[in-house]
Amino acid sequence: TPDLATQQFSIDNVIVFPNYNIQDVKDGKYSIPMNKDSLSKYAFDDIYVIDPQHKFKPKIFDRALYFKKGDLYNRSNHNLTLNRLISLGVFKFVKNEFVVSDSLSHKFDAYYLLTPRQVQSLRLEALGRTNSANYAGSELNLNWTHRNFFRGAEQFKAAIYGAFDFQMGGAQNANNIFRAGTNVQLSIPRIVAPFRFHSSSEFVPRTNITLGYEFQNRTQYYTLNNFTGSFGYVWKENARKEHDLKVIDITLVSPANVTEEYKVKSDGNPAMKRVVDKQLIFGPTYSYTYTNTMLPRTNTFYYKGTLDLAGNITGLVTGADVKKDKEKKIFGIPFSQYVKIENDLRFYHKFTEKSSLATRFIGGIAYPYGNSEFIPFSKQFFSGGSNSIRAFRARTLGPGSFDPRTIDPGTYFDQSGDVKLELNAEYRANLYKFLNAAVFVDAGNIWLLHDDPTRPGAKFSKDFLNEIAVGAGVGLRLDFSILILRLDLAMPLRVPYYEKGDRWAFDKINFGDSNWRKDNLVLNIAIGYPF
Repeated sequence: TPDLATQQFSIDNVIVFPNYNIQDVKDGKYSIPMNKDSLSKYAFDDIYVIDPQHKFKPKIFDRALYFKKGDLYNRSNHNLTLNRLISLGVFKFVKNEFVVSDSLSHKFDAYYLLTPRQVQSLRLEALGRTNSANYAGSELNLNWTHRNFFRGAEQFKAAIYGAFDFQMGGAQNANNIFRAGTNVQLSIPRIVAPFRFHSSSEFVPRTNITLGYEFQNRTQYYTLNNFTGSFGYVWKENARKEHDLKVIDITLVSPANVTEEYKVKSDGNPAMKRVVDKQLIFGPTYSYTYTNTMLPRTNTFYYKGTLDLAGNITGLVTGADVKKDKEKKIFGIPFSQYVKIENDLRFYHKFTEKSSLATRFIGGIAYPYGNSEFIPFSKQFFSGGSNSIRAFRARTLGPGSFDPRTIDPGTYFDQSGDVKLELNAEYRANLYKFLNAAVFVDAGNIWLLHDDPTRPGAKFSKDFLNEIAVGAGVGLRLDFSILILRLDLAMPLRVPYYEKGDRWAFDKINFGDSNWRKDNLVLNIAIGYPF
């Protein structure tokens, strides 16, 4: 080891090139080391930002860099600075060089060479889909992203979309569905707050502001106007731990044009009536995520816990209590008050490089109180579908032992609940290059916290284990790295809405019967793994 390499060095000058590219170097537009006499016009506090076109505000580098003039060099701050520059999301390549400026005094200059990504991008997405309720449709999305909106590495995203689903078969009074909307998000690479926030994480914290609107029209039933907005923060302690706090998360649902047909169908069905109620939901939400799945270990974990507190402080201040006829309103709309908790825990065990076991447990509960007797439909839990219990079609399972076959299929009404339990296990193996196979078992259900006369057996009780649905199946996955296409074929092994004592379905399996195959074999086509 050279003797000079064993000596401690301190930082002399910190010079940032935020528009670095190889072609400009070849053209001689700048060089390393820089001429010290030409640096003064680029000074900002204790750093120099070589940005003649003023594409970036110098302050973002002052926040991201952990080396200041006079600091003693150490490897931790070196890596921390590089990671923070990468996590800004506006640079494609990040590297640095150290050039000795005074070997006698053990000083060197730190150069940061940053190659920016394309500032703007436009993406168009089109898709086609069908579902088990004999609906077919299409969706079109147009997304625009600007990665340096106010020259401070702010990411601005805007999207507009339109979609339609229509009943196949040419029914005269088809209940077709049309959706259209827009949403925008501004992500600022710092904590915007009235207090000072200092982060020593290698990840830059972000402040996120979102606004959205969706128009939904079910032609024979109703029209809904959905307005959403949120303000919050996302920050990471390290690569494994992430926090997401929305200080305020608002949803306003305003119905319009509710038809007489829907009023007749929902008469005597409170759950259907609540779909077209005016809803105002606001309050903080918080989620914590821990994962070490990116590490090369035999056993890895993933956990995400979410807490949703709606209308809590407002309800306490106003003394709202719907059960005592003290329902409170804001702008003529009753606000929702509830507590919702959801936990998602996953465990992965690698047998070999080509085989592994993946398991997941989901447990959640939503409890209404004060100004609310029920949880808003959009905030309830659902079960069934390609990322849930795959032997049952999306949002058709539960609640409890309620039989969804008793519902008029023309209503196209999703089943929802206040309590959710789900357990999944999947053995995965590689067959050949990009072709993978899986064998899986799914179990779980949803329940209500209160009795619903229109859905007998839906309430959560001590008998809940007897109302667990079980499904199993096999799957093929085409893993092309940038895209994973998943095909899962599942069948029910235990059906909670069958008669007690007859809910296990092993004796009913009959692959040779076309009617049995039609009613029990469910093919799920999806993108990505279910968990």
